[in-house]
Amino acid sequence: MIFFGYFAFLARTDYFSVIPMLLLALPTYSDLIRTNFKKGILIIIVLSVYAAMIEALSILTSFPYGSFVYNKQLGYKLFDVVPWTVGFGWAPLVIGCFTLGIWQFKNRYNQFIFGVLFLVSADLVLDPGAVLMRFWTWENPGIYYGIPFSNYLGWLLSSVIGGFLYYYIFTKTEILKLSKLSVLTLALGNAFWIGVTYSNSYWIPCLVGCLMQILIIWTTHIKSKQKV
Repeated sequence: MIFFGYFAFLARTDYFSVIPMLLLALPTYSDLIRTNFKKGILIIIVLSVYAAMIEALSILTSFPYGSFVYNKQLGYKLFDVVPWTVGFGWAPLVIGCFTLGIWQFKNRYNQFIFGVLFLVSADLVLDPGAVLMRFWTWENPGIYYGIPFSNYLGWLLSSVIGGFLYYYIFTKTEILKLSKLSVLTLALGNAFWIGVTYSNSYWIPCLVGCLMQILIIWTTHIKSKQKV
């Protein structure tokens, strides 16, 4: 995926296929449904609808992320505002980050804080890469590779709400039963953005992505040795 991300940037076109995004969401979604069919479907729907709503809110009002617009690479825009694929990109990130939190810590507070911070860290890698790929455009670029600081304040807020929804619907016992597939979408997506940022010498997001990837692999390896 790092290799793919590197050359995807070099060969990017005005329209980016949504098929890779949909395929990448399948491992996480299938693991949720395998663990608990009804709750799995519910959390996918809830997080996807929430993602679309908060993205639309920011596009229309600049709150909470700031003012930006989606370009055409991510597919048809619902009501000419938000691409219908948004949920497939954001929901698996929430699931992966907060699942890692439960795998890492026993204390519920620490699990939640880890999930929030890891999800915000994911955007430190994702957002610069997405702008490079022309997925969206910020109307008032900031100092961090053109990303405004308000975006990360918004991610803090949306991460807290997303994590709460996930932990509310899925119990700790159910999350512990999830397999490596639940974080595979996060890992593959992160690897893709490492490749994109490396291709353009965006060293800070590239390094953050590499550190995250090491932690994902290490945590998953430890989890694979444990029994629920």
